[in-house]
Parts: sequence; C-alpha cells; structure tokens
Amino acid sequence: MSLPEIAVLLLVTYILGYFLYILYYALGLYHINPLVKLKRLMPQEKQLIIDNFPVYTRFSTLQKQKFELRLIRFRSKKQFMFHGLVPQQEQMVLLICATAIMLTMGVKDYMISSIDRIIIYPTHYFSRINRQSHIGEYNPRLKTLVLSAEHFRAGFDSLDDNLNLGLHEFAHALSFNALTKRNREAQIFTLGLKKIQQLHLDVHFLAQLKSTAYFREYGMENIHEFFAVAVENYVETPSIFQNEFPELYGIIGQMLNFDFQRPIARIKNSA
Repeated sequence: MSLPEIAVLLLVTYILGYFLYILYYALGLYHINPLVKLKRLMPQEKQLIIDNFPVYTRFSTLQKQKFELRLIRFRSKKQFMFHGLVPQQEQMVLLICATAIMLTMGVKDYMISSIDRIIIYPTHYFSRINRQSHIGEYNPRLKTLVLSAEHFRAGFDSLDDNLNLGLHEFAHALSFNALTKRNREAQIFTLGLKKIQQLHLDVHFLAQLKSTAYFREYGMENIHEFFAVAVENYVETPSIFQNEFPELYGIIGQMLNFDFQRPIARIKNSA
C-alpha cells in the first residue's frame, strides 16, 4: 500500500471515528444510548416511591414503567453533591429524582436542562449568593438546585399539608427552564405564567386568596413564589384546589399537562 493510500485510509478512519464519537455523544445527550446500561430500580426503591408518592399507585403499568425509566435517566445525568453529614444519601437522591419526574410526567422535557447539579446540606445553610440563611434555592446562572435535607424530608411527613420543599424549588427551575426553550410545551408553560400573573393582579382574586387562606402567605412575595406555592398545593391537595380555585387549577393543569386527581386521563405517551 502506497503512502498516499495509507494517508487516505487514516483520514477515513479518523472521520469515521469522529462521526461515531458524535453519534455516541448525541445518543447519550438524548438518553437513548443502548450501550450505556442504567441502574434499574431495586424493590426497596420502588417501595420508597409508593410510600411517598401515593399517585404512583394509580398509574397504569405503562405509566409506572415510564416513570421509572425517566427517574433512572434523570438520576444518571444529574450531579449530586452532599455538604456535611447527610444520612441515607441514596434515599435522598431517589426522592429528589422522583419529585422532579412526578412533576414532569405530563411533558416531554422531563430532564429539566436548566439543572446540572443538586447540592444537599443537612439543614439550614448560608447562601453565598444573597448572604442569607436558606433551606432551599434555585440558581439559574449556575444551573444548581440547593436543598436542606431536613426540610426536604419534612415535605413527606405529611402528604397533604401543602408544604413540600422539593416541589417548590423544582417549580422555580421549571419556570426558568421554559424561558430558555422555544418548543410548544415551553410556550404553553410561559403563557400559563402570564395568565397566573394576571390573576395575581386581580383585586377580586387577591381578596379570595386572603379570605380562604388556602395558599400560605409566602406565595404573596411575588409571582414566582406564588406559582411555586401553588404547585405544592396542586400536587398535595388537588381536589380542594379545584373546588376553591378552578380557574387557577385549570391553568396549572395545562402547564404541567397532568392532573393528580386523574393521572391516567391526562398523561400523554411521551417517552
């Protein structure tokens, strides 16, 4: 084989190798790489989901499979960092991932690309960003979600008190995530936020909020906090929410494309 032929062969090999690398990377990016084996859920992990997410028991078999596959993919792609002594770290990671997947079961963009890493502290922590003590926050610039393990776990002590730190912070991340996208789902989500903002400015709606005291006062801080608080209520006490605030309930239902009262009726076949 002549020198020019060897050079051509090397060039073709290089191009083919580079193409295969790009293909491998793209398959991993979209979580469909058949060469990467993801860790399946163990029976005790499934039981933990059942114990803390009652709606899971009302899923169809296909929905349960979808939920589990999404959770596994989400867990494999996010970076989890623990600061300090946090007990039962694997359980913590599972519950955090399950919270994210439960909240995004009705949409295709479940990976929430606006989050790269999740930092967990044992309890209250001091935020270097705003120089204050926090129990949870979302930083869009750093694509980082920060949680207090103590307060995150407390969200599962009672499943109908409308207090769930994980849901609250993931709701913030979803809001920012929608602003960075141009697809149909993002458009529906941002339109929903605008509708909620209009409601939040309506004097009659505000009077109803104060008279019922259904939403905790922290939601009155601004529209972003109100949406995050409303998501907590939407997930934990959906029937009360629908009875008290049917218009707002319908808006959030459109944004998430999921009804926690009737999960089988609302969910779509999106992988």
